[in-house]
Amino acid sequence: MQIPDSLPTLSAGSHDAEQGEACVMEYVSLLAGEEWSDRPECTHPLLAHEARTTNDLLRESDRTRLVPLIGRLFGTTEDSPELRARLRIAQARQVTALIEPSSRSQAIAAIERAESWIGRPGGDIGQAFAEAMAFPITAGDLDPEHVEFHQGAARMFPFALSPELEACEAYALTALVIAHRIAAGECRADCGNGPARARRMVKDLSGLIDVYDEVTGRIAREATVEEVRELADSLG
Repeated sequence: MQIPDSLPTLSAGSHDAEQGEACVMEYVSLLAGEEWSDRPECTHPLLAHEARTTNDLLRESDRTRLVPLIGRLFGTTEDSPELRARLRIAQARQVTALIEPSSRSQAIAAIERAESWIGRPGGDIGQAFAEAMAFPITAGDLDPEHVEFHQGAARMFPFALSPELEACEAYALTALVIAHRIAAGECRADCGNGPARARRMVKDLSGLIDVYDEVTGRIAREATVEEVRELADSLG
């Protein structure tokens, strides 16, 4: 990790390079030596999206939790339908872990089916989309903010439709949508509380980077304790 002599303040949102503030992905672009951007080329788009979302939800006092992950976000440039499917399946598992255990069976079945499509040709993307959209939202007694979070997350599939979408990724998205639709009534976490959810998302992002490394075989250099401490002190 190359640490410049002077760093802006880690904060929410996107910024101009001259503002003296930066989100976590703008830091990645800065430390990677790229042009200033919250979408640097050195980071996989899905990982970058999760990092930006987490950065913006975290309280100022919690935002340095992302510091140890900055170095791990460098060099995640490989991409493939299988990789994207594995990342979406990992996200579906993260959501499923929040669901009341007695209500997880359909989410687990959807995850297992998604895994079975990895490496297989063909597949009906339209059917996967239809199944995701038709799966009922589970009713429960969660607070409205909590329900809206999971319902909103369950609307992601239409935005992912593209000519490049393959069956393995489509069924992985279906599993993620189903997990969120069940969680809308059966989630045990405090997803309606943005800062609390963001603290959990830091751990989830680390898990997604683990999946990226496992699928691609990447051996990323971990930042040293001294580097992390120096960067955290600069961002604090």
